Amino acid sequence: MKATFLTVGLLSLSILSFAQDKDNDNDEYELKGNEKQGYIITKDDQKIEGIVKLVGTAQNPWMNQKKVRFVPKESINPEKKKQKFKVYDADDMKEYVAVDDSTERHFRLIKFVNKRQGLLNTTGGLGGQIKTIKNLSSTTHMAEVIVDGPIKMYRLYGYPTPVAAGNNDVAAAEADEVNLRENPDVLVQKGDDKPKELTASDIKKLVSDCQTVADKLAAGGYSSYDPAKEEKKKSTFGKLIKGEVDRAGDKLLIMGTQIFSDYNSTCK
Repeated sequence: MKATFLTVGLLSLSILSFAQDKDNDNDEYELKGNEKQGYIITKDDQKIEGIVKLVGTAQNPWMNQKKVRFVPKESINPEKKKQKFKVYDADDMKEYVAVDDSTERHFRLIKFVNKRQGLLNTTGGLGGQIKTIKNLSSTTHMAEVIVDGPIKMYRLYGYPTPVAAGNNDVAAAEADEVNLRENPDVLVQKGDDKPKELTASDIKKLVSDCQTVADKLAAGGYSSYDPAKEEKKKSTFGKLIKGEVDRAGDKLLIMGTQIFSDYNSTCK
């Protein structure tokens, strides 16, 4: 799946390094690996700038939803090659931000039970049971914000099974991880409503209170949205099939990014 990132104004800090004034010398600490400039928002709404070290990678992006490593700016020692990072769990903060390739990636605390992944047992056996429990019991996540504003859109990955025994189970678990990486859930949240899975059929209703966007949507003014196709009546089974097809790839991300961004800038 193509990565889609929320782009906002850069932090006032330097992209390449953190500078500290020590004995009137301009000492610098060079960022390493997946260390990024950034900040965290604590439970009591304090913004603390420093270095964010992402726990997840392209291979296991779901790890970024549960924790992050962070060191405050004032604790950085430029004379040391390794800094002392503290692990912050989802229960410790409201948001964290990492500047990645000149783009701010926002990970925000949300409450959501991923019933779809919890009930989708593709691995079978003990591993499948553990995956079910893991997804149904995980209710708080640091979901990545794709669109921010009155209508918010998030990317949320399901959690894979940590257990696989036997060649068949291992192969099934590996295939499941690929699917989780390539087809994350896309969530939408309007105002103070709870986040929910986004479907193409939701979009018309979500923007209906913004006449400019609603008219543009109905007229086919968005390249990602075909009213004749998306608003065509379907049977319950047909809706399920279309929902699965829409989830594959980045259709919903592109559609939501284009339409919700326009909504947020037009009808604030």
